[in-house]
Amino acid sequence: MKKLGVVFLLALLSSCMQQIPIQNDWQIVLKTDNDGKVLKGSKQALIDAIRNGADLKIGWGVKREDLSIEHLSSPIWLAVLSEQEVMAHLDPQVLSGIDWENLNANYKDSTLLQQEWRVVLTTKGDFDAIWYDRKADTLIQRWPQKHTMTWFANSSSAESPSPLFTKS
Repeated sequence: MKKLGVVFLLALLSSCMQQIPIQNDWQIVLKTDNDGKVLKGSKQALIDAIRNGADLKIGWGVKREDLSIEHLSSPIWLAVLSEQEVMAHLDPQVLSGIDWENLNANYKDSTLLQQEWRVVLTTKGDFDAIWYDRKADTLIQRWPQKHTMTWFANSSSAESPSPLFTKS
């Protein structure tokens, strides 16, 4: 009898799990090439998403014949520049090392723990990264780059966009 009860309970749980819809409200609102040329979506759609209070994620990466890396990050600070472009800052990070042969990340080099990576990027394809030594309070390296970027927004917000500066 206990076995029958367990089987019934498992069948009930299984049917409940199948009825739970998977919510995926993340949509690409803008994809640009290295020079900021729009490949998909629009800059206005991104600006509207920001003004709606949507959660955002930004994706970029590098692909070569021998390796590839994809990044996805949520911005911590955003700005709409003259109603045309968006600027985003990412959360400062202490970066790990990457063992490309085994595709593992690690903090083996403990001297890197005092270094912080910071980046600001724009919808024009600009990606300005710096490495900063927190202990010495000095800039280690600046590496301005251009990247293809994909901007995602969580579309669950239904509010109407409104600019900060209105004519009324």
